[in-house]
Amino acid sequence: MNLLKQLFHGKAKYLKIFLITVFILLFLFVVIRNAWVCDDAYITFRTVDNFTHGYGLTWNTAERVQAYTNPLWMFLTSAIYLFTEEIYFSSIILSIVISLFAILLFTFKIAKSTSSALIGITVLTFSKAFIDYSTSGLENPLTHLILALFLFVYFTFEINSKTLFLMSLIAAFGVFNRMDTILLFLPVLLYSLWRLYKWKEGLCVVFVGFSPFILWECFSLFYYGSPFPNTAYAKLNTCISGIKLANQGIYYLWNSIKLDPLTLLTVITGITIPFLTREWRNLPVVVGIVFYLLYVIKIGGDFMSGRFLTAPLFCAIIVLSRCHSITLKSIWLLAFITIVLIGLKSPYPPPLSNSNYPGQFKGWIENWMDKGIAEERGGYYQTSGLIKAKRDIEMPTHPWATEGRLARINRVQFAVRGTVGFFGFFAGPHVYVIDVFALADPLLARLPIPKNSNRRIDHSNRKIPPGYMLSLFTGQNCIKDKNLAAYYDKLFLITRGKLFDWERLVAIWNINMGNYNTYIKAYLN
Repeated sequence: MNLLKQLFHGKAKYLKIFLITVFILLFLFVVIRNAWVCDDAYITFRTVDNFTHGYGLTWNTAERVQAYTNPLWMFLTSAIYLFTEEIYFSSIILSIVISLFAILLFTFKIAKSTSSALIGITVLTFSKAFIDYSTSGLENPLTHLILALFLFVYFTFEINSKTLFLMSLIAAFGVFNRMDTILLFLPVLLYSLWRLYKWKEGLCVVFVGFSPFILWECFSLFYYGSPFPNTAYAKLNTCISGIKLANQGIYYLWNSIKLDPLTLLTVITGITIPFLTREWRNLPVVVGIVFYLLYVIKIGGDFMSGRFLTAPLFCAIIVLSRCHSITLKSIWLLAFITIVLIGLKSPYPPPLSNSNYPGQFKGWIENWMDKGIAEERGGYYQTSGLIKAKRDIEMPTHPWATEGRLARINRVQFAVRGTVGFFGFFAGPHVYVIDVFALADPLLARLPIPKNSNRRIDHSNRKIPPGYMLSLFTGQNCIKDKNLAAYYDKLFLITRGKLFDWERLVAIWNINMGNYNTYIKAYLN
């Protein structure tokens, strides 16, 4: 009898290993088949190229501007690019490896049971948002891995000073990777502080743990003249009311429901279940998810469909996999079938995507752009999809990349662009690119968007002030408006002056304190 039990137990063990292996390989297969790179990723990659070739952490080599929002991802990509000297395949392979590590950590260290791990992997495999941004060249995969490490420590170890320090250190790298993810980490850290019962000691531990991010902020303030990326200023000066932004943010969630229903339904389930099961250890993670979703609504969402939902989805999957009160062994087959059916009923299920994507799905053209929200992978896949790559053809083959290569060959000195990623990278460091969307331009980012401008979340045209282009071309301040010219003098000193110039350091203080805003106000009036 005991022998039969041992045999049954042994067979069950091997069955679990087999199922986990199959599900992980299926996830990996879907990620590789859907792998791509977007134009926005190449904004970061241009800084990577400049940095590794000795031009500093710049976008246009003539000035110090932080045109990227993901410093840790930028440094990690730079380390790989330094050896490969190739960015397209390097970024995709790096993203796939990091995504695989995140899944492995979730499966073997976080999920409470084999069945909960399998259900979690299935959701992620059928989630269009998660699969799309497991590559793309953006920082999402690294965010997923850092969240997995953070929540592994939180759920596995008893809360004490050492655990709090480790969590704070991991969270610091998460915020270093993308600043707004602090909303996902903060509630868990505050709960851990409360459980420690030593507020003064705990706060010191958190402060020390966050030292990598604090050091980066100090460096950013000194080097760039600002603690925030230039993109933050470009996106804040939209003159769009809070109500309109919130409406757009709500529509961003609705867009996800239409194109990728499984993602947001899983997030909502992850938020709800801990209240029903009364497993309060999960509650801080849920609060972080809610805070992050409210933030997404407040800023109006994003122009990339689903991009801002992958991190809360991964957190929700982890929460669901940790629920003790749910006996997933008794319902896992039903849950699995439900997930697969919802996934397959979505307009563009990732497991069914092939080399003809998005043309294989009817109605994609009508859904590609929805109130400024783009089904981004569909727009780029035919020119930047991994399985579209061919020998002896440089990827991506997008027309904007081709235009950039031609600009480099023809030794173009200046270019005015609205989409600057592909073009800027392939044009090379010797082409000064004026970004009319202001993501990479320090002056335009600080000017509000004209009322008649082409507005889109994160991408809105700025009007180039008279004399500004001549100023960039000659290196002299030729701006016609005297107030804006005075403001540009200060900005020029910060972004192009000698790093340790005392006047520059004073200008950095004043611009961050808003002491130069009177120039902008006078210009606008």
